[in-house]
Amino acid sequence: MGEKLKDRVTIVTGPGTGIGRAIAIGFAREGANLVGAGRRVDKLQETAKEVEALGRKFLVVRCDVTKKEDCQNILRETLKEFGRIDILVNNAAIFPFTPFLDITPEEWDSVLATNLRGAAQMCQAVLPEMIKQRKGNIIMVNSSQARIAAYVHTHYSASKGAVIALTRALAAEYGPKGIRVNGFCCGFTPETEQVQLYGEKALPQSFREALTKTIPLRRLGRPEDYPGIAVFLASDDSGFITGQTISVDGGMTMP
Repeated sequence: MGEKLKDRVTIVTGPGTGIGRAIAIGFAREGANLVGAGRRVDKLQETAKEVEALGRKFLVVRCDVTKKEDCQNILRETLKEFGRIDILVNNAAIFPFTPFLDITPEEWDSVLATNLRGAAQMCQAVLPEMIKQRKGNIIMVNSSQARIAAYVHTHYSASKGAVIALTRALAAEYGPKGIRVNGFCCGFTPETEQVQLYGEKALPQSFREALTKTIPLRRLGRPEDYPGIAVFLASDDSGFITGQTISVDGGMTMP
């Protein structure tokens, strides 16, 4: 157990499974108290048990980040429970595997509503309080597909590329008010519930093997690869860093 985030109040969106859960537990190990926001309360409660076993608090709040009122409610519940908000981790995302010509307007809008508008609405919810405090930290969980060609993932790639631009814009606008905004791009991480839902048909083993050969470290990502960078960006160790999106993908997107 560490103290890099001791008693810092952190909202994490989508911490019920996969990368979000790993980040929430990683933050708890460094002393943070958490608010878990997501649509599946049963999964949030599973994460809550793991966090509470580490001696930290975990407030469960049902939320759909595409709904502005839900995002505002997360802040209300956070302030009611903890009295402040120190860190926001924007992790919630969806990524259907659909060839570009088969993407409907409805599916396109759904992906951007969750991945881009949802992140922006969460920032709109917490920023007024962070401005009042003259301190705050926002972290965007992004994807290497924001930087490289996507495989049947065009709308996801477009949304995540926009999140990099959002990260920079917010860092520039709110840095003078004491708020840092950074992100990190995860590599392809098949050991998550969302990816596994699509199965072999969408993600054939041959594709995974070919992708692995393009990665200098010769493996795909795992959820446990990402809490370290998230803790770093959330902690005082990165106190002079803002507006950056760091690749954590085994070297797949090195310049």
